Amino acid sequence: MMPSQLDLLFEPLPVIPASIGQAEVGSFDTKQILTRATGFMSDYDYTLNPFVGCSFGCSYCYAAFFTATAERRERWGFWVEVKRNAVEQLRRSRGLYGKKIYMSSVTDPYQPIERELQLTRGMLEIMAEPERQPRLVVQTRSPLVARDIDLLSKLRHVRVNMTITTDDEAIRKRFEPMCPSNDRRIEALSEVKRAGVRIGVCVTPMLPLRDPAAFADRLAALEADVYVAQPFKPSRGPFAASTRQMATDILDEFGWDERRYRRAFDELRKRIPQLHEGQEGFMPE
Repeated sequence: MMPSQLDLLFEPLPVIPASIGQAEVGSFDTKQILTRATGFMSDYDYTLNPFVGCSFGCSYCYAAFFTATAERRERWGFWVEVKRNAVEQLRRSRGLYGKKIYMSSVTDPYQPIERELQLTRGMLEIMAEPERQPRLVVQTRSPLVARDIDLLSKLRHVRVNMTITTDDEAIRKRFEPMCPSNDRRIEALSEVKRAGVRIGVCVTPMLPLRDPAAFADRLAALEADVYVAQPFKPSRGPFAASTRQMATDILDEFGWDERRYRRAFDELRKRIPQLHEGQEGFMPE
């Protein structure tokens, strides 16, 4: 049977590996790639998540709550599932032009598996087409985003938000041992900014800081278009998304509480007057 004209539009993914680093990799076909935005993301039309799970596995990640089983929550960071037909589904989506899209809300679109599969890049290629052009915000903590500057530059309304949580690498490694360093994130964000793409800095959640004033000065030097900070999500019981217990225990070791967060936030805002807090800082582009 000859392939249809539509089939010829879709290039197959590279072979999906069985694992990436310490994380097991699975895959599935999704019925839809765009999800109607609600709750914290209600200012957007859609959220867009190329993967389920995240091999960065940050200790505090609230997204672990949204997994299907307790076993998956406990093994957060040690598995990821690829939506192997994500590019195909996005190309089939109609009416993207001008829609406010947040990528991603419960995973990182530039986690390590993206380097091999280029799934996020494939979706950017579609969104960069002149007739599609949504209003896109890309949320990541990975310097890999700089790889796609060529496509990001073709989008008329796009902002790259980079999560930068602390000024101390020893602290970062306690909470985010599988993530890229903050220095690499800042370098990548500077590269994106130099290319003329709008950027945001997300100190979310704010981890313990050694020198809030110096940290604020370093972030201010990025001349980001948006700055936002927020504390850890409070624990609200077993049926609400919240900070994971592992992170709460580490916080207690550092004596980091609401009072110390508030003092650090005020210090940052002295030097970055436009600093937002919480949901107001995640406005659409």
